[in-house]
Amino acid sequence: MDRNPLLDLVAALVPAAERERLIRRGAEPAGASLLLGLGELFLGARALIGNALAAFQGTSDAMAVRVMELDPRVLNSVEAKQAITLGGAVVWFVWALHPLTWLLASVPLVGLARLTVFAVSRESVGEPAVWAVLRAGTGLAALGRALRLRSRYGPRRPDRLLRAPGGALVVLSARLKPDWNEHVTLAIGEAFYRLHRVEERPDRGSRAWAYLLREADPNEVFRGLIRYEPPESLAPAGDANIKS
Repeated sequence: MDRNPLLDLVAALVPAAERERLIRRGAEPAGASLLLGLGELFLGARALIGNALAAFQGTSDAMAVRVMELDPRVLNSVEAKQAITLGGAVVWFVWALHPLTWLLASVPLVGLARLTVFAVSRESVGEPAVWAVLRAGTGLAALGRALRLRSRYGPRRPDRLLRAPGGALVVLSARLKPDWNEHVTLAIGEAFYRLHRVEERPDRGSRAWAYLLREADPNEVFRGLIRYEPPESLAPAGDANIKS
């Protein structure tokens, strides 16, 4: 299989879960992570030092101008000399607390982490900024899905059970039940049921998922069992549209 450097680079940037999927597609992120680590360590350190020198120079120049404007008699006081002496420490302290400083410092730190992990285990480390963007996107997508579900199916509410002709049941639920499938048996009260089909129906001014259940054959082998406690007593459903 031909190597894809771009795929290797992307795999070296993304979090572990996404990286594993890319590795299964043939990505080899370790080498790309090593190169990224070297670049982030040296270029990031250079940018951090350059920012520190620029901040110190700018603040020092401003302080020097301010000092030159003071009365010479004030400069000879003990308090003035102490303030000038401590001024350098204050400049570095203000620089260290600046958000840009933290951002610049994170670059060589991530690079150092990449190099350390590569040296220890020959693996890669995801980029924190990429992780934040992906997780924010995932969160927004989940929020969008939740809003669409609420718009179509309404708020979460107790299930409603209906008795269908022939002993069958219909469970109306405002949300999907992913564990309910044709491979499991549902224990409701003293009876056992199997899922016949799932469809959408109007329910209490909104929409709901209708799980149409039929009584299970007492002689069949149960491959999975889910006990379901109905929130309400059974009500007749009229024609539940359950057909053989």
